[in-house]
Amino acid sequence: MGRKSISHIRKPEILRHTYQVVEDEGFMGMTIGKIANRMGVNSGLLIHYFKSKEGLIMEMVDYLFKISMESYLAELEKHTTPKDRFQCLMHILFSTSAKGPQRDAVFWSCYAMGFRNPDIRDRIQAMQKKFIAFGIKEITAWENAGLVHVPDKEKAAATILALSEGLGILRNSLKHLDSLEQIARSMRQSALEALGAGSACLEKDVQETKSA
Repeated sequence: MGRKSISHIRKPEILRHTYQVVEDEGFMGMTIGKIANRMGVNSGLLIHYFKSKEGLIMEMVDYLFKISMESYLAELEKHTTPKDRFQCLMHILFSTSAKGPQRDAVFWSCYAMGFRNPDIRDRIQAMQKKFIAFGIKEITAWENAGLVHVPDKEKAAATILALSEGLGILRNSLKHLDSLEQIARSMRQSALEALGAGSACLEKDVQETKSA
């Protein structure tokens, strides 16, 4: 079979294959040649779209945000009430299970590259602002429903993001940590306190959702 024509290849397809290569070999082992071979195309096609490996990694940050949000929204859209969405999101963000929408090793590997590359760091910071904006929107709906009381929604959203990111790193690097479940519960409780949602009944509901 011959190589694919450029007219049949688009960025999302390239990014999906890039994700698979990084999942197998990490960003250090990822090359444009390896991605092209996996896709059955010439390397020049990828250069046409992304110019360089760094350019491809920059696009990967946006792609990782997109697939993360799609996975969260796919779960949240199963719930119609603010309370159900609240419980669902708390479960997603503070679950230790390998099931469900979570950020994986590819996501955290991309983060690590931001420490060395300021352009990647800037792109990651922009992604974080989008996550916080999403959090503010959800918190506003929860507050309107009387579930939480949050004077500073941006601070609360950023706090919950920091807590869930910290758990995500632990979940991917220390999967067999005996106290991981206990740590997750503690982080979830801190998130509830940041939201002014510390009632025993609401916390019980969140825990029941997790075990369902």
